[in-house]
Amino acid sequence: MKKLWVLCILILLVTGCGQNNREKAIDYLTQNQRNDASLIVFTDRPSERPFIVELQAQLNEVINDNLRAEGPITNVTFYNVRDENKFDYEKIFGLKSYPYMILFEKGQITLETQEPEEIVQHFKKG
Repeated sequence: MKKLWVLCILILLVTGCGQNNREKAIDYLTQNQRNDASLIVFTDRPSERPFIVELQAQLNEVINDNLRAEGPITNVTFYNVRDENKFDYEKIFGLKSYPYMILFEKGQITLETQEPEEIVQHFKKG
């Protein structure tokens, strides 16, 4: 019976630490957030020019059409998961293919996508 309790406590500790790590990663990613919104783009290559151009066009549509009432998304950050060592984003967010975007609003994940046009659709729905 003692072994079972020890095992349960270890599982709770590991689960709690993993969640805490996720919360710390989100805090780190959103620390420079303005207008309560941040778009984080995870990639596994130094630069993906066609993707960046498409993403910028979609963000311009969100800004120009005033689709986000609380203000534009002014914080867009790119993280190369091969270079970034502070957190294991692949594990924390379950990243499997790239580029992968996570939209944070008020410290919460509101959209996860690989397609820039889904950002516009997200705000058109709201």
